[in-house]
Amino acid sequence: MARRPNVRAATTGRSGDAPPFPSSIRLTAPHGFIETVHNKGVFHWEAGEVVTNPATIALLIERKANWEPVKCLEVPASPQDR
Repeated sequence: MARRPNVRAATTGRSGDAPPFPSSIRLTAPHGFIETVHNKGVFHWEAGEVVTNPATIALLIERKANWEPVKCLEVPASPQDR
């Protein structure tokens, strides 16, 4: 049964003793599920996809997705920076 992630837990940590969730993660394997409780549809993420939304990160971690932390995202240089 799918549960809605606790957004507060995603930004502050799961409990006082647990470390906070990372600010961004990269999936190391494809992950997906069909949400049947509220009929919200099919959710799928490809391997290598970087996720930065705290609620989505919490959802993926709660649903046991395979992931690795991403230290920093590479931002392409804009033409204005040259």
